[in-house]
Amino acid sequence: MRLSDISAWNNSIEIVHDADIQALTFDMRNVLPKTLTYCGGAEYLRRSLAVPNVSAVLTTRKALEEFLRTSSLPEGKGIALSDAPKNDFFAFHNHLAWETAFYERPDQSFVGEGCQIGKFASIDAHNVVIGNNVVIEDFVRIAANTTIGDGAIIRSGTVIGGDGFQFMRFPDTVLKIAHAGGVRIGARVEMQANCMIDKHIFGGDTLIGDDCKLADGAHIAHCAKIGARTLVAAGAIVLGSTVVGDDVWVGPGAVISNEIDVGNKAFITLGAVVTRNVQEGEKVSGNFAIPHSRFLEHLRTIR
Repeated sequence: MRLSDISAWNNSIEIVHDADIQALTFDMRNVLPKTLTYCGGAEYLRRSLAVPNVSAVLTTRKALEEFLRTSSLPEGKGIALSDAPKNDFFAFHNHLAWETAFYERPDQSFVGEGCQIGKFASIDAHNVVIGNNVVIEDFVRIAANTTIGDGAIIRSGTVIGGDGFQFMRFPDTVLKIAHAGGVRIGARVEMQANCMIDKHIFGGDTLIGDDCKLADGAHIAHCAKIGARTLVAAGAIVLGSTVVGDDVWVGPGAVISNEIDVGNKAFITLGAVVTRNVQEGEKVSGNFAIPHSRFLEHLRTIR
């Protein structure tokens, strides 16, 4: 599709330069080719236009004018102008998800050999791929656009592919944001009872890497990515668009905020509330989480 299609949908949006669009996102860390994003300020516009796979940006006239005072538009980049680019971006996404075939995937339903599926499990009849030797217990719910790798174990009460918690405030209403993507679970993953894995907002997948283990009540929110062999303990929450590396420990009841990067072999202690990036091998504790050694030093001063 073309950027000008957004103007045809909402004629208050002005097209400055047209471009092809194949995807939408607000996360600049893993951008698909020919992606549309949005921004409200000149500096974010500058950073977005520098991303090779961003083909178009929905922004404000003020941001564009400020950008053009010191720079010129890169060749081939599309620009659309809106008084409220964030709201219009998500409303357009909803239009694409609910009224067009933009995000549709071909049906590739498949169940492998040696699977054990409880008779009370609820699995969508289309676009669910289940590998070999998978165990799915009773009262599991698996939605469309889900792929489960060989040898995975999904315990009772787990929900895979549900909508995440993403809403947009408008002047007179609260808009639910469509979740048009899916979930991809690697090989030999085990999810214990009552885990919740939300599907991606856009066309991609929430990802759970090979050999990950999730304890009872763990929640992985939309668009998150969990690396291989990571252990997520009971009641832990990984919020949207967060990237957790390989071999990470996420302790019981820990909360990792949205759009955070957690490096390989990091250690998130029990009950930690993580609001900043965690480096490779770093151990963090507390609310808000800080390096574990500093946390212990602080405890000594108050005990």
